[in-house]
Amino acid sequence: MSVPTSGSNSDEFLSAKKHIKLTQQLEKYKAETKYWRKIANASAKNNLQKDLIVNAIHKYTPHYKSIPIYKSRKPTKKIKSDSPQTAVAPLTDTHIGDNVEKDQMVGLNEYNIDIFNKRLFGWATQVLHMVEYRRSFAQIDKLVVPMLGDMISGDIHDELARTNNDNNMGQMIRGANLIAQALMLLAPHFKEIFVPCVVGNHGRMTRKPPMKDKYMDWDYMLYQWVAAFVKKQKNIKFHIPKAFMTTINVCNQQILLAHGDFINGAGSGTAINKGISNMRNVMQFRIGLINEVQNLKNYPTKDLPSVFDSALIGHFHRIDEIDIGTGAVHICGCMKGGDEFAMQRVQAINKPRQIMLYYHPQYGEIGKEVIYLNRYDNSTELFKDVLPEIWTDNNIR
Repeated sequence: MSVPTSGSNSDEFLSAKKHIKLTQQLEKYKAETKYWRKIANASAKNNLQKDLIVNAIHKYTPHYKSIPIYKSRKPTKKIKSDSPQTAVAPLTDTHIGDNVEKDQMVGLNEYNIDIFNKRLFGWATQVLHMVEYRRSFAQIDKLVVPMLGDMISGDIHDELARTNNDNNMGQMIRGANLIAQALMLLAPHFKEIFVPCVVGNHGRMTRKPPMKDKYMDWDYMLYQWVAAFVKKQKNIKFHIPKAFMTTINVCNQQILLAHGDFINGAGSGTAINKGISNMRNVMQFRIGLINEVQNLKNYPTKDLPSVFDSALIGHFHRIDEIDIGTGAVHICGCMKGGDEFAMQRVQAINKPRQIMLYYHPQYGEIGKEVIYLNRYDNSTELFKDVLPEIWTDNNIR
């Protein structure tokens, strides 16, 4: 006598249950795919809009008329080596638009856009004087002007937004106009001027320091406008990466450029040394990937940082030098000088200064000078701080 079984019904039940589970998983994956496709499309559209703005600036912005390059004076003394030197003149922490009141500083410092203009003119003039002096015994054909961020005052603090001389857009475009004139003043005296740029923290467009899209900063826009203003001057070249740091090669020396706000520890020598050391460790990661990266299509390998020998940073509003074995970390000064925050919170103040370095293809860094800027505060020589209502109507000469 056979015993009936329900195996076939059980198999059908399990098969239906499994089918329902698979259907649910499929719908989940479809929903996730739709969500991420939406995110990707939005991101691509956003990046396209940013690129369109930059392209429009470069295409439609008026520019300075190209001027001929002067023939540099030959050294008056016989040079033992015919290797040309390179001058490096960082321009950092200009804080355009900040308003530092003399009476609140017990007479120790004063700063506004007009004083920035005078100091900038003095800076460019002194760079030329220093180079001309050095040309009496060395050949100098190339000038590097690293711009290291905090070019505008910004509004990241309420008191800055309340007391600045101008709003962020005004600080940016007026600063770009003046810095472009400074570069045009320097341009005829060098075969090549190279201007690598990184953003700082005061020009950011968010209250909290961003980690993503850090280049979306008023400094970045200032650099783009400067490049647009001088685009017809063929011996001025720019490097404006979206990364917060980059490296450049000067006379066979790899130099890290960064604002310095990635360093924790309030700017002590120990903290800076540790931060730069950690960044060197990060750079080592590139060595293991170099072959793979070079094989990636459409990737801007020229913007990829390299292992560095030395570094130029700003941010800490002083001039300092820290040995890191293969070279030095140079803290490059501040055009603004001391302010109310430095006096009250840090109990420190420094003169408005920038540095100037000289490099040799065989010996690396061979010289350093300091440019003191407050000496120009009462000068009558300055650049033209005037822009029309519509910037593209600017008739620059």
